[in-house]
Amino acid sequence: MYDFLPAIRRRRPGVIDDGPTNRQPVPLIHVDQTTKSAIARLRRHIPSDQIEALLQGRFQIINLWRPILHAAVDWPLALCDYRSLNVDEDLMEVTLKFAVRDGQNYSVKYNPNHRWVYKSAMEPDDFVLFKWSVRIRLDQ
Repeated sequence: MYDFLPAIRRRRPGVIDDGPTNRQPVPLIHVDQTTKSAIARLRRHIPSDQIEALLQGRFQIINLWRPILHAAVDWPLALCDYRSLNVDEDLMEVTLKFAVRDGQNYSVKYNPNHRWVYKSAMEPDDFVLFKWSVRIRLDQ
């Protein structure tokens, strides 16, 4: 298991989200990473002598979302039940431009079949875990 640095997002009216210290809430429906970007993240954060073994099968990225100091009232978390997604139709790969690299995530198209849960006014002792599993196909 490996720990990564946190991405802290705060609403900052009038401030441009232009770097890791100015991260704002994300107002768009998205999936944090594609398989390609998950593998790139692995390569950025895991010691090089351990990467190939991890790429022989499956690995997971687990994100934790929680308010830090007070209830998240003005930017509540919205979650879509993945079972209501049509993966082939609803997800679009999007390139994210960073100063030193390009990243990738999925944007999500509207689908009336999506089922949503809103986590409004979460307190600092409330949290949500996101588990993202990557299975590498050995025949590729």
